[in-house]
Amino acid sequence: MENHYISKSSFIRGLQCHKSLWLHLNDPGERDETSQAQQQIFDTGHNVGFLAQQLFPGGIDASRGDHSMVQAAIDYTSELIGAGQEVIYEAAFSDGKTLCYMDVLVKEAGGWAAYEVKASTHVRDYQVNDVAFQYYVITRSGLPLKRVSLVHVNNQYVRRGDLDLEQLFTIAPMTEWILPMQQDIPGKLHIMQEMLAEDKMPCISMGSQCMKPFPCDFLTFCRQDSRANDVEVEARPASRNQDALDEFLDGLAYPLYYMDFETIQFAVPRYDESRPYQQIPFQYSLHVQHTQDGPPEHFEFLGTPPADPRPEFIRSLLSGIGESGSIIVWNQTFEITRLREIARDFPEYAAAIDPLFARVADLMVPFRRKHLYTPEMKDSYSLKAVLPALVNDLSYADLEIREGGMAGLTYELLFDDEDIESVRLKRMNLLEYCKMDTLSMVKILEKL
Repeated sequence: MENHYISKSSFIRGLQCHKSLWLHLNDPGERDETSQAQQQIFDTGHNVGFLAQQLFPGGIDASRGDHSMVQAAIDYTSELIGAGQEVIYEAAFSDGKTLCYMDVLVKEAGGWAAYEVKASTHVRDYQVNDVAFQYYVITRSGLPLKRVSLVHVNNQYVRRGDLDLEQLFTIAPMTEWILPMQQDIPGKLHIMQEMLAEDKMPCISMGSQCMKPFPCDFLTFCRQDSRANDVEVEARPASRNQDALDEFLDGLAYPLYYMDFETIQFAVPRYDESRPYQQIPFQYSLHVQHTQDGPPEHFEFLGTPPADPRPEFIRSLLSGIGESGSIIVWNQTFEITRLREIARDFPEYAAAIDPLFARVADLMVPFRRKHLYTPEMKDSYSLKAVLPALVNDLSYADLEIREGGMAGLTYELLFDDEDIESVRLKRMNLLEYCKMDTLSMVKILEKL
């Protein structure tokens, strides 16, 4: 096969797995379909990158609006540099074998500075390789770089009023990190090029590299090969520790409040008193059971975008949670942390929130500790694994939304949805999903 351009993303892919790189360039049709959640991650990265450009105003985009127009972008970048343009966005460079787009290129006294933008909240290992590769390509293409930095989101920033971009972003110097790495890049590139020139796909077994630093988009293809070699593993036998279960049950006090939250995260905070990637509660479901044999009542709340849902969320929750009785959740760390954050960001509710913590009982604990276990749980103590193992007449299968990530994505889609029927359906699906979480806990406790 012919030699391939190695782009920045291809280089990072190749460091993760040569098989993935080979498929990416030689057999891309085997790629998994991009999920809505993955597309949301891509969109977040693009939006953060565009916003970070405002830290360096007056720039011109050299990409020509389409990264497939590689040579046109390279030529335009060279033209802009030659014309004295001092700030260039998406500057394209190639040495004939490698290719990269640098998010921001700035001409300063004494040379050029390069800035790569990431939507993460800290510098990750693969990003160091990312920046090192870009430095390699740019300098080999003939443009000396005075320094190179990585711009990332500052998760300590608290929004109050208009966005403060100087506070939202952190600029991390990278030059000293990546200069010693330059000597190793040619060898790694040579190995990748030789591998890509082979007609035969590399034989690499699935392993930790399939998910780190991020999930591979050829997982389905690779699993087809690995399933043929799967070995049947003996299932853990069912077990029940009645004494431990009784101790848990004896600690519950009626009325029981089965509580579940759904949250959404924004890389760029939308609301005052919120931080980047903070989990913002926008919905709760509450089943209330006053006696052991009594039917549960159901209460719920769902925010209305674009308003900040938290004030109305906590007022509604406090009005329905009562002053006594156990509050049953699945994984108490999640709900307790969200309540503590609301108390921090809206201190007027702190006094009312504080007594709730002592009432919380975590229904996940008996299953995490294997006080009750069946093989159908498949060594998982998640709600989605425990429910079908214990309860036959309740299932998430018929719901449009089946997990929390999709709930957050659906809520975010409401922000720009102007179709009344579409909004109604999304809200109905969100309410049904969250209600299923708390009803599932009611049914599971009945089994205990």
